[in-house]
Amino acid sequence: MSIVPQRDKELIESYQKQNVEDAFEYRNQSKAPKSLVTYNCAWKKFTKWCDECGYDPFSPPNNSYEFLVALFITSMAKNRKLKDASITCYLAGLRHFYCEKGVNLDTTHSEISKIRAGIKRELGTKQNQKLPLTTENIKLLIDSIGRLVWPIEVRDKAMILVGFSGAFRRSELVAIDLEHLVFDQFGVSVFVAKSKTDQEMQGRFVDIPFASNPQYCPVRALRDWIRCAKIEKGPLFLQVHKGGNIIPKRLGDRSVALMLKRRCKPFGFSDDIAGHSLRAGHVTSAIKNGTPETWIMRQTGHTNIDTLRKYERLKREFEANSAATIGL
Repeated sequence: MSIVPQRDKELIESYQKQNVEDAFEYRNQSKAPKSLVTYNCAWKKFTKWCDECGYDPFSPPNNSYEFLVALFITSMAKNRKLKDASITCYLAGLRHFYCEKGVNLDTTHSEISKIRAGIKRELGTKQNQKLPLTTENIKLLIDSIGRLVWPIEVRDKAMILVGFSGAFRRSELVAIDLEHLVFDQFGVSVFVAKSKTDQEMQGRFVDIPFASNPQYCPVRALRDWIRCAKIEKGPLFLQVHKGGNIIPKRLGDRSVALMLKRRCKPFGFSDDIAGHSLRAGHVTSAIKNGTPETWIMRQTGHTNIDTLRKYERLKREFEANSAATIGL
């Protein structure tokens, strides 16, 4: 017979239930929301493929989950020409969902790794990269905006210059709040609360100095936008509707790419531009101008120098070409 009073027993059960709910809440936050979206997409495509091909995701052929997944990535590579970078995302998603069901999927298993090696040999590993917006491109875009008549022009100028000079990812750029800015006589310091490589939200400061030319100065452009939009707190880059109406609602990260494509369209290279073009352009321009890699990494937040060097686009420029030095 229990000696715990009924009221105390109910209280204990309530505490236990709350503990479980709190644990699940933190567990769900262990992955970034965008990662979970990617994983969910991978699992849906996998289960759809299994259904079409007559496989049971939880009763694999040869009793091998790795063999079933190997068949799946083979199909994706053959039929959709997916390269290894995309395959990596699929495998991460499948491993995540199988783990949720208590299944340990070994994505480094020989069945999978050998097929990945074959995919790399046939399709290659080079990712389709968008064009970087270098300093020359940025100045061209700012000049094309011209006089700042409409609020959207003021906002776009600030987004372009701040995104480029801060080397921000598009998600970092639109996540900036007014409270994240510290202005002083040298420029502005922007606190990045969370980024792709900072899932534990330690945060970091990105310093943006005044530019020598006021026309291309990110700090002045930022102040102009804050005054124009009369921002007193909260999101920095807001939606602007037709007619110049400023809506106190944060832009989505896709808006950065759409804005850049719109601004680049008159020059004929909008299809080659993405939201990442500002960040890639910063790195490319800095390398071209001989900036130390440690300085660039401090601005971009990179922790791996090999990752930084993937951004180097100088090989496509004629001045960094040995053919220009052979005396022809």
